[in-house]
Amino acid sequence: MAVDRASAVLPAWARDGAVYQIYPRSFQDTDGDGVGDLPGILAHLDALQELGVTTLWLSPVHPSPQADFGYDVADYVGVDPLFGTMDDLDALIAGVHERGMRLILDGVFNHSSDQHPWFQESRSSRESPKRDWYIWRDAPNNWQSTFGGPAWTRDEGTGQYYLHSFLPQQPDLNWRNPEVVDAVLDVLRFWFERGIDGFRLDVYNCYLKHPQLADNPPHDSLLRRLGGMAYGYLAHEHLHDRDQPDLADALRRMREVADGYGALLVGETMDEAFRYDRARDGTGTDRLHQVFHFGLLHSDWRADRLVDAIRDWIDQQPEGSWPTWVLSNHDFPRHPTRWGGGDERAKAIAALVLTLPGTPYLYYGEELGMPETPLRRRDIVDPPGKRFWPVFKGRDGARTPMPWSDARHGGFTTCTPWLPRGEPSRHVAAQKDDPHSVWSVYRQLLALRQEAPFQEPLTHLEARDALVVWTLGDDVVGLMNATEARLVPSLPDLLTGDESLRFSTVADPQPGHLAPHEARFLVRS
Repeated sequence: MAVDRASAVLPAWARDGAVYQIYPRSFQDTDGDGVGDLPGILAHLDALQELGVTTLWLSPVHPSPQADFGYDVADYVGVDPLFGTMDDLDALIAGVHERGMRLILDGVFNHSSDQHPWFQESRSSRESPKRDWYIWRDAPNNWQSTFGGPAWTRDEGTGQYYLHSFLPQQPDLNWRNPEVVDAVLDVLRFWFERGIDGFRLDVYNCYLKHPQLADNPPHDSLLRRLGGMAYGYLAHEHLHDRDQPDLADALRRMREVADGYGALLVGETMDEAFRYDRARDGTGTDRLHQVFHFGLLHSDWRADRLVDAIRDWIDQQPEGSWPTWVLSNHDFPRHPTRWGGGDERAKAIAALVLTLPGTPYLYYGEELGMPETPLRRRDIVDPPGKRFWPVFKGRDGARTPMPWSDARHGGFTTCTPWLPRGEPSRHVAAQKDDPHSVWSVYRQLLALRQEAPFQEPLTHLEARDALVVWTLGDDVVGLMNATEARLVPSLPDLLTGDESLRFSTVADPQPGHLAPHEARFLVRS
């Protein structure tokens, strides 16, 4: 296939390990305010190490008014008191490193909070030395906000409009100003010097805008234009508010800084159409080490669709790149709910994803088969969910508290949590005692991917009817039954009958057939 472990140009710990995304508000509360915090993460490092993850990625923990739950940063080099102190973060960095693990932060550099001192200075006067740190104009163009409504808000104090690709409280930084780029690079250096091992870069492909802020053309799809009547962002082709061809220079400078510290940069690609056909533009030997491509996440549950999504991303990889694999995150419904099929399907897709060439990015609770939590309208706090309910119910269902035990509130907190918890019976303590639970399967798979035969190149990948088939090197054959029926594989060109069973996601695998939603690995003699 198109990617090669030996030629991947990124830190070895990122190439060979598994990243675990923590949404800090929902991981563990230690101070009794119903919101997770940094000491809570520190308290569970041993459990995460036992699971087998090697890198932790924290969603934003910087000071923020929390208009978009931390994705509106008011101080890039601080810690929000909601989560703890800088000493708490330093203790977490030390605890992670003592266990041979790594820690990366969320870098929200497309926009800041409107409470950030940079923006406060920028809006103070048209003559402010930081006026051009943000994007201002006398009259708005036709750009729309991802969160609904126009992407421009008038500042009454100076009589101009400022750009915000998201909420009005999230003004976009002007990446065409070299001072802004230098300031962001200084932020990277600050955290790398403090021991942070990398950054996940929020919507990096939105950093640069068209130099003249040209209008976006109307979308050529009538359906999209009609949808745009309710949600304006759909009505246009987003040619000028993201994915600019000269973004590469800024990414190169970020890469140079990161490489100087042996750090990782992974970028989130924004694409409301879920095509991600520009994702590859952000990665390469002189750009970001990795970028997210969510084609698999958005795939239908069908063997051929899953294979097509995987092939598409592998085939797009530039030289020196290494794919990322994501099943769930904080922006989309959790995959056990999207795809259904219960725990067995959750185990099966894990067996596939955790043995593909690339870095898996797991989302907290995924190792439990944690589904989306159904919420009532009065529970919704996510801004898009509040605006577009019930057509879009927001992202809160994927962000509910991590269940640790059968204690009240799942052991997450001793008071009312910021969001309701999910299924009372699904928690870490129960699954760790069950050798066939989703947690136990994840643990086994994370160990398996460190074994030499499972680090061999992907040499074959196809869908045969309802069966996903892949091979690693010459010796390992993976099979995944994508249906709810028993399946008898017929693979005379791949299997001789002399193979031995190395692993199965079901408790009692039977020779000759795969159980519904079973995945297994066979090793050739």
